Amino acid sequence: MGMQFAGNAMAQGTAYMERNFNQWINMPALRHYFNVNNVYVVNKLKLLLFPWKHSPWTRSITRTETGQMGGYKPPREDINSPDLYIPVMAIVTYVLVCGLVTGQKGSFHPNNLYASGSTAVAIVFFEILFTRLGCYFMNIPFEASIMDLVAYYSYKFVGIIFTDLTKLMSGPGWHSWVIFVYTGLSIGFFLLRSMRYVILPEASAGPSTLNPQRKRRMWFLLVIAGLQLVYMFFLIN
Repeated sequence: MGMQFAGNAMAQGTAYMERNFNQWINMPALRHYFNVNNVYVVNKLKLLLFPWKHSPWTRSITRTETGQMGGYKPPREDINSPDLYIPVMAIVTYVLVCGLVTGQKGSFHPNNLYASGSTAVAIVFFEILFTRLGCYFMNIPFEASIMDLVAYYSYKFVGIIFTDLTKLMSGPGWHSWVIFVYTGLSIGFFLLRSMRYVILPEASAGPSTLNPQRKRRMWFLLVIAGLQLVYMFFLIN
């Protein structure tokens, strides 16, 4: 009787949580970003660190029975699709590495973990706000999901982790600076190619490709990519 009562209570509590949670977060859409496998994770990490030879960069779409666009394929079926598994794991690892670094210096405090985690989240939030405001003032039709931006702007933590681990293993020096510059340029180039469909939507392509508005959008995209080095330098230090 006790087991049956506990099971009923758990089922009712789970149903209640799902009903209220779904009011704020679209769970089917969220599952899409966590639909990954081991092959995708390995290939995505390679893409983030060595994006120079990757091609093509366009995302794959699904088609309905009538031939209409049904959305983008999940990450496990498309290497160009943004995911949230790697960003979440990267941010958690970044917080732990920050604690390890401060512990190695003999100045560890639990508040350091909170400070590094909240700073990481705040920077990603600022980048999203900056992108949305830029799209608004430049009259760019924003068709991407906010989750896409969260994923793209969180990929920088992969490069930050490699830089921090280099510092831990070899100590501060030119080795860590080389890794920092390389990973910063890699993440910037990755964003430059991946976010073209956000800042330079296909609807704006065509005869007006070289008009002033198009050029401003291209410069805006270059600024977003270039700022990754600034954010990474701040987070590393």
